[in-house]
Amino acid sequence: MKVENLSTYKTKINYDELVATVVDALPKNHSTGISKVVFVDRIKEKAISAEMREKLPILYHPKSPGSMAWLEVALGPMLEQEGFWRKFAAKRSLRSNLTQSIVALIGQHYHLNFSHGMKKNQFEPAIRAYIQKGLKTLQEKDTSFRARLMKPVIPYLDRFGRWLAKSQRDLAKRQMQNKAGKK
Repeated sequence: MKVENLSTYKTKINYDELVATVVDALPKNHSTGISKVVFVDRIKEKAISAEMREKLPILYHPKSPGSMAWLEVALGPMLEQEGFWRKFAAKRSLRSNLTQSIVALIGQHYHLNFSHGMKKNQFEPAIRAYIQKGLKTLQEKDTSFRARLMKPVIPYLDRFGRWLAKSQRDLAKRQMQNKAGKK
């Protein structure tokens, strides 16, 4: 798979290595048919409204009679933030955002081309599940010091996240019941 960097943003990320790591972690046949990954400042697709193009970080270009499928990742929406701390956080999380974006685009490619019998309303949940599964696979293959340090803590963080989500749902449910009771 070819990697092109047409972006003017200066980052310390090796895009070839990043794409190779993501593609290696996912099953080989899921990225079959993707010719290239292009990193740009902004997406310039004419079919999309100008307002949407400003905010759109990723775009999947399906195969057409003249070309194979390819992926486009815009760095502008990921990096351009207001305020010092937001810019700092955007730069620190760029690698993980790019990884998640590439996994999402490969998941979209896989489900559009190789998952037959799916209805249009089933694609989004399937792609979300694919992203979660792909990121989990990447996390398991990561052997860096930080990953090895965090590995024993992750189950506790997952449990804490589920507890927070449950308490948030319960709170929202109680607020809805209170609103219904006041009427």
